[in-house]
Amino acid sequence: MLMTEPESHKGYLAIRNSVALEDETDMRCLLIRGREAFKLLDHICPCNVFLQNGEMKHTLLLDDNAVPFADVYVCRNREDAYLLGYWLKSVDLIDWIKQNQGSSPDYSVIDLTKSDCILTLNGPYAWELCAKAIGPEILGMPYLSMMSLNSGTIFRAGVTGEYGYHLMVPKEQKNDWIENLINTGISFDLAIADRRARDQSSLENFFFDLDREGQYQLTPPELQLQWRLSRQKSEYPGSRAMQNLREKGWDRRLTCFVTKNSASVNDEIFFENESVGQVLSIGYSPVRKEFVGKALIRRPFWHAGLKCFMVNDQELETISAPAIDNRSIHVNPNIHSYFTRKEN
Repeated sequence: MLMTEPESHKGYLAIRNSVALEDETDMRCLLIRGREAFKLLDHICPCNVFLQNGEMKHTLLLDDNAVPFADVYVCRNREDAYLLGYWLKSVDLIDWIKQNQGSSPDYSVIDLTKSDCILTLNGPYAWELCAKAIGPEILGMPYLSMMSLNSGTIFRAGVTGEYGYHLMVPKEQKNDWIENLINTGISFDLAIADRRARDQSSLENFFFDLDREGQYQLTPPELQLQWRLSRQKSEYPGSRAMQNLREKGWDRRLTCFVTKNSASVNDEIFFENESVGQVLSIGYSPVRKEFVGKALIRRPFWHAGLKCFMVNDQELETISAPAIDNRSIHVNPNIHSYFTRKEN
């Protein structure tokens, strides 16, 4: 364990201002090999699986009702394919792949989670710490790319709105990697983050969370995740339900909101005396110094920029995501450094 009692507030501030390290015990990775590995992925993924070597794509895996049960990246390393991300603990993903493989028998699946662990660095200066701890070649990695290391694999992605790097390394080398990252990170004011710090950062940037809004049996249009699906693909698990939904339409969708006072999950949201939605997730933002959340609001009230709502007799305002101005947007690895940040 990185720490017996993780300091979520300290970890959150490090994600937003410097670098935070997390032991991602809930992130998993499957390696898919074989002549028809990418044919298989194209069959089960609702996005187009056209990837260059080292490229990643963010997508979802859907059940027959078009409800996401997995939030994953499809990755390519030469002829090998990876599924990296999060899926419901109740789902045996390898078994689901076999059930939905179609006519793609020439492949094999290896659960890398059994042999490897994933350490994640998030923060506006995560790139600089990675370059110093691992090597300067990290600086050339574009967003949504992967690279093989001597003793592991690094994926550049993340769900915090800041620079993010997932390091997949053998379990027997985990302590050595942690020690190296922590020692290197001392000069970067590295902090240890836990799941709560990541969840709050993800919430502020409107990233999909399987453990929050993912529990409400909502479809990609309702979750505002249609961009993870292809309009050109007609056959994939859940495609019939998606087609029916697109033809019929939907009358509610997820919307970002802020409020000065706390609320609870499932609290009703009112316009005047009419119930128009409910809170699905909420958390206090130390940056905004108010609460940020996601609400499922019905048409025509689901737009951002409205201050006409009430929750628990307190004002609620819908806003455009992200809820904060991420520091990483303003940090350029070509000219900036954590050690000269006060001069910028």
